[in-house]
Amino acid sequence: MTDLKLYIDAWRQSADAVLALEPDDWEVPTDLPGWTAHDVLAHLVHLERVMVEGEPEPVGGGAVPADYTNAGVEALRGVPVDQLRADLSDLVARRAETLQDLPDPQAPAVNTPAGVEWTWEIGLRNRVVDMWSHEQDIRRATGLLGGLDAPGAHVTTASFAAALPYVLGRKVQSPAGTVVRWIVTGPVPLDTTIGVGDDGRARPSDAEPTATVRMDTAAFTILGGGRRTPDDVEVEIEGDRELAERVLRAMAVTT
Repeated sequence: MTDLKLYIDAWRQSADAVLALEPDDWEVPTDLPGWTAHDVLAHLVHLERVMVEGEPEPVGGGAVPADYTNAGVEALRGVPVDQLRADLSDLVARRAETLQDLPDPQAPAVNTPAGVEWTWEIGLRNRVVDMWSHEQDIRRATGLLGGLDAPGAHVTTASFAAALPYVLGRKVQSPAGTVVRWIVTGPVPLDTTIGVGDDGRARPSDAEPTATVRMDTAAFTILGGGRRTPDDVEVEIEGDRELAERVLRAMAVTT
């Protein structure tokens, strides 16, 4: 059973890291189209408020609607940074208080974005990935780099690594016999090989890779988060270059 405290602690650490950032300019653009660092902060306030206070009009279902996050940011666009920071600090503290008694990981989570149907395990893991990824968005935009060895980096890297069979098998639609190895260096290393079987399903493999891609932790999480294109990060390719490039372009599993 997943230890939810690991997710809660990682989420709280990244939230504290966001609150500790002191950029000279919150209006700088980030890797998220149309969003400034201020907008990213507003997004985090919006989601934490939903987690604490609930959704006024839940949509329900398995996915967050495409326009949901933009609507949340737009509603807070005129709020000063100091107020957003104060609100985020308060909301994180209140939510942490409610999570002191750990829920059943497989029970339905409450107060999810747009009322999506997540278990507590999925919901709390997703909050880590979202909080840490947006911490990194602000850091890259403002030049305040760091946090690549934080607990959130470990959770995010593991989450994106778990999606690699989906990337190779479903998104790239690689034929049987295709084998790709990912080697990630840096604060959160990773070395995993995924192959497509005769049944068309991709799974961990010990076969010789058709292609190998090498990158650092930052590049891996940037691509997995859909923040930049493969041309915008440093990646080394060995073997079938055309396959590797298709894989790299398909690595985004969240935005």
